[in-house]
Amino acid sequence: MTTNTNKNPRTPRQKLTYKPAPLPAEGFCRKPSILAALGISSTSWENGRKSGKYPEGILLSPRTRVFPVAEIRALLASIEAKGVE
Repeated sequence: MTTNTNKNPRTPRQKLTYKPAPLPAEGFCRKPSILAALGISSTSWENGRKSGKYPEGILLSPRTRVFPVAEIRALLASIEAKGVE
């Protein structure tokens, strides 16, 4: 029986992911930034988006959705106002 010693050990895959950034002053943001600002899970966000509780966003491509920062800031303000009452 021979053993092949010339094989390189497997290296971990370098997966690129979108890291959440703070909400910009204006423009658009992506879901990870919104989830970090709201402190909710992706499933909660998607359920709320489908029920109309959260903004629908804009599709840039079949797999990329962005959300206007103005709508997200208004959402945060309304949540804060409900929590103060």
